[in-house]
Amino acid sequence: MLSYSSGVVKAFSRDYRNLAAIACKKKIVLAQNTTYGLGGEAEAYFPSSIAAAKAVCGYLSSRGSKIFYIGCGSNVLASDSGYDGGVICTRRLKGIVRAGDGEIFCLSGTTVAQILNYCVQNGLGGLEYLAGIPATIGGIVAMNGGAGGRYICQNVVSVKIFDGITRTLSNKNCDFEYKQSTMRNINALILAIRLSVFDDLPNNVALRISEYMQRRVKLPKGRSCGCVFKNVRLKDGSLMSAGALIQRCGLAGFGHEKAFVSAEHCNFIINNGYSASTVRAVIDDVKQIVFKKLGVMLEEEVVYCGKF
Repeated sequence: MLSYSSGVVKAFSRDYRNLAAIACKKKIVLAQNTTYGLGGEAEAYFPSSIAAAKAVCGYLSSRGSKIFYIGCGSNVLASDSGYDGGVICTRRLKGIVRAGDGEIFCLSGTTVAQILNYCVQNGLGGLEYLAGIPATIGGIVAMNGGAGGRYICQNVVSVKIFDGITRTLSNKNCDFEYKQSTMRNINALILAIRLSVFDDLPNNVALRISEYMQRRVKLPKGRSCGCVFKNVRLKDGSLMSAGALIQRCGLAGFGHEKAFVSAEHCNFIINNGYSASTVRAVIDDVKQIVFKKLGVMLEEEVVYCGKF
């Protein structure tokens, strides 16, 4: 949970009352806000400006509330009992502008689809590998996500965050690692990101986006969070596919009728109507079986929201 000085708390609590941001508070069902389609109720906030987002953080901290950040909910498994803190959803915090030669500036709630549409319209390349990922740019940056062997850290110039104060972190200070970053480690609110791009013909950018989209056609259908587990780092620094390890243990199709390991890609666990607790049980069972058979402890990429 974020920590603020009493002065900061008072200032932001006052600002919060003075902002129209208070209208962004509402009860949500997390199942309707995650790609897994699971989760109970939560008190959520949908700020549409940087000032409102910071004010909401200050307000929740002044109440002593836990804070959970969510964009498109594509990497989240939310508890059936909901979340007992405040959920800040960044989906209304969106916008893109050119930031000089070779850079764009995006608010954190801007989706991958919106960014790529902007890149096609303006003839900007370099981000096509993100095509088809159902996420906001803030979520991808927090997780250092990517596809096809490329990660967003390769394009990040700087990240503006709020963790009691507003700070701009250079790429180096984000401490990007495989599926990890400073922002995730300190649970900071990501406000905006500056990304590197390059000039290209719109048709070339659109063609590369189409090629990356074609690669995703083979991914399993059904409700999921994408890959559940991180790939395993070997002693030589290379990565071994978590899905391949799960398949080696004979776990394709493992689970229940409506919550099971996909036979098409064993790092996907599909929800076709069961509860979050059942999906979590399948995740835990897979971890235990892989460890027992191969001596490898898998680590989750999926983020848990609430109590399990």
